[in-house]
Amino acid sequence: MPTRAELVDLANENFVASFAKLAEHGATGEVREFGGVFAFVSGHPVSLFNGCVVPEAATSVQLEEALEWVRGHRVPYQAWIAEPFVGDLRAAAGDAGLEQDPVPYPNMVLHPVPEPPGSAPSVTVASVARDEFVDVSVELGLGRELAEAIYSQGFADDTDVRMYVGRLEGRPVGYSMAIRSGDASGVYNVGVASPARRRGVGTAVTWAAVEAGRAWGCETAVLQSTEMAISMYAAMGFRTVVSYAVFKEPVRPIGQETPVPPSPQ
Repeated sequence: MPTRAELVDLANENFVASFAKLAEHGATGEVREFGGVFAFVSGHPVSLFNGCVVPEAATSVQLEEALEWVRGHRVPYQAWIAEPFVGDLRAAAGDAGLEQDPVPYPNMVLHPVPEPPGSAPSVTVASVARDEFVDVSVELGLGRELAEAIYSQGFADDTDVRMYVGRLEGRPVGYSMAIRSGDASGVYNVGVASPARRRGVGTAVTWAAVEAGRAWGCETAVLQSTEMAISMYAAMGFRTVVSYAVFKEPVRPIGQETPVPPSPQ
């Protein structure tokens, strides 16, 4: 059994790897490391897909340089700082104009990965190709142009990625994906249409992504949870090993947006 510190390392590694994979397949994706800070830009105009992750000790100067590099790409962004290091870096994030979200972002692991249980009789999950995954993403509210950009053919064909669609009584209502990094596999992009929630779809698509990791030979599954889903993941056996403080750009009224600084030359 891995130690808690080893599980934290696996969780952090997969979290960073998921963003690296997104940037790798983004049309203008790029990653940089500034000491203990991982910075990435996917090019997609969504703050969740651009920013900085601080999984280990880092200096304020390193974070400041990383945030400046991300801002130079003129995209919305966030910063995720592992809680043990927040105290030393909160001021640097604030100086960059970011505000701390009051709700921490837990990184959870499941080890060892068990055999998946059966799903509800009305729920089925299948591995799908890129076009079907995009169609379901659009059905659940993502704009088609953005969905096609995020889930590019190169991303879908990556050997470290698997995509799943969940159906309720034959109708596609949910999705998930698995992203592999070394000895761990991550569960990402779990989503279920509102009318189909609390019917076992979210659990089923999560188990499908977990099973992808087991098929790859990964003994540890990793995921990050919203406050709403944490009880579902805990019931599946996931446990929080590290949490991140999330720093975001403030939401401003229309017409009062903060000007984007010019890109550095």
